[in-house]
Amino acid sequence: MIRILIVEDDDEQAALLTGCLNQYADEKGLELAITRDSNAFGLADDKRPFDLVFLDIGLPGIDGLEGAATIRLRDSSVPIIFVTDLAQYAVRGYEVNALDFVVKPVTYGGIARRMERAMQVIEANTRRTISIPTVSGLRVVDLSQLAYVDIASHDLHYHLLGTDEVPRVRGTMAAAERNLADAPFVRISSGCLANMALIRRVDGDSLVMEGGDVLWFSRGKKKAAMERIARYLGGMR
Repeated sequence: MIRILIVEDDDEQAALLTGCLNQYADEKGLELAITRDSNAFGLADDKRPFDLVFLDIGLPGIDGLEGAATIRLRDSSVPIIFVTDLAQYAVRGYEVNALDFVVKPVTYGGIARRMERAMQVIEANTRRTISIPTVSGLRVVDLSQLAYVDIASHDLHYHLLGTDEVPRVRGTMAAAERNLADAPFVRISSGCLANMALIRRVDGDSLVMEGGDVLWFSRGKKKAAMERIARYLGGMR
C-alpha cells in the first residue's frame, strides 16, 4: 500500500491528478491510498504518515512552498512533487529538497515519469525509516538519525540526533529488535540497541555515539555485539 497525499485547492485538477495516479497503479499492479486536502493549513499538526506528497504551489493562505517546509520539520525523507501553473516558481523546490515538479494541467505521461522516480525513493525510504506509534500520533523517523533505543519502565525510548525530544512507546526490546531487524542495529545489553552506523568509537566496555552519548555493554552481550560491530565496520554485513 502506497500512501499518497494530494494538496490541491482546485477540484478539477485534483480529480485529474487522482485519475493519472490510479491509471499508473493499475498498469503497475500497485495499491494506492490517496488522500486529498484542499489547503495546507493542517500540515503543521498532521501526524498521518505518507509515502509521497503532491503539493500545489499556488495554494490559498499557506502556499505550497511554506507547506513543504512544514512537512520537512517532521519528515526529512518523504518525496514531494510540486504541481504548479508556473514552472519558474518550482525551482525554489531545492530549498525543501523536492523530488520534482509537474506543470498543470497534468498529463498521464508526465505523472508516470515522475512516479517512476518517486517509486525509487519510496522503495529506498522503506528501508531507511521506521514508524513509531507515540501517544501524539505516528512518528516517521529516519534511521540515519536514530542513535539508539533503550527501555525504562516498559517504555521504549528512541534517541534521535540533533534534538532533545525522545519519542517513546510502550513495548519490549524484543519487539524493537524485530522492528529494526533489517537496519544496522546491535543489541549491546538487555535494555539497549545501538545504531552501528552512528558509533563514534568503542571505548573499553562502552560505545561513544554520534552526539556524545555513552552506551555500556553488558557482560553477556559484549562478545557477540563486538563481533557484529567488527563485521559491520569491516564491510562484512
